[in-house]
Amino acid sequence: MIKSKNKYQSKSSLRLQGYDYSAEGVYFITILTKNRICHFGEVVNKEMKLSDAGKIVENEWKKTEEIRKEAVLGSWVVMPDHFHALIAFKSKEEQNRNLTSVKAHGHALLQDVKSIAYKNTFGPQSRNLSALVRSFKATCTSKIRSQVNPNFAWHKSFHDRIVRNQKELINIENYIISNPARYVQQFSNT
Repeated sequence: MIKSKNKYQSKSSLRLQGYDYSAEGVYFITILTKNRICHFGEVVNKEMKLSDAGKIVENEWKKTEEIRKEAVLGSWVVMPDHFHALIAFKSKEEQNRNLTSVKAHGHALLQDVKSIAYKNTFGPQSRNLSALVRSFKATCTSKIRSQVNPNFAWHKSFHDRIVRNQKELINIENYIISNPARYVQQFSNT
């Protein structure tokens, strides 16, 4: 925290201030490894080849819908040094309805994307986007450290974007699906 005018100000958040991240909607998330170290595998001939750590990330992400009934997985991809995913939170009424049309290899087009209105309310903190990502990262970290690399670490936070309409959803899905073909390693493992 930064002390200013006898008040403590916390470091600025990456989240949209005042937005309820437990609200019904679709989110695009990116989670980086610490120092962009390539723990999760490598891109070979424009395809991602997962390492053991990458397989743990993939398997844990697939469990998300089983663990959290309010979550629906969209397209996602594990990259050498980061992870991209689309995830939706369903309204209470929709939690028993299937919102996805799942394709092979973690590709799904989320249906019923609605324009998301800005809300100045807060939902349950245990069932919001940050809680979901925190739990996912903690589980992956524990398993990777015990099974693969005791020094593994994620970057301290994650990036998100609130998906506002169907066109944006399709563009992000295409970005995720084509990520391995466009990937150029910019950082060294050393």
